[in-house]
Amino acid sequence: MEYLKFNFCHPVKGHASLIQIPNDLIKFQTLNINSDVENIVKVPITKCQAGKWKVILEWQYDNQSFTHQKEFEIKKVDS
Repeated sequence: MEYLKFNFCHPVKGHASLIQIPNDLIKFQTLNINSDVENIVKVPITKCQAGKWKVILEWQYDNQSFTHQKEFEIKKVDS
């Protein structure tokens, strides 16, 4: 998996934070996000190591602030 994909019903411009779980590992990334012409946001995760992560999306639309959180896991690939 190279990215997380989110579909919106309106244009999105904001930030995505990637946090490795448990938080004591202090693995953290913040990225700018912009939806494409179909209102899709792709958050790249190729730099994330195997393990559990949380993504937090933050954006504004129509003078309101929004936040969406989702946990996901990257499986270790056996070589």
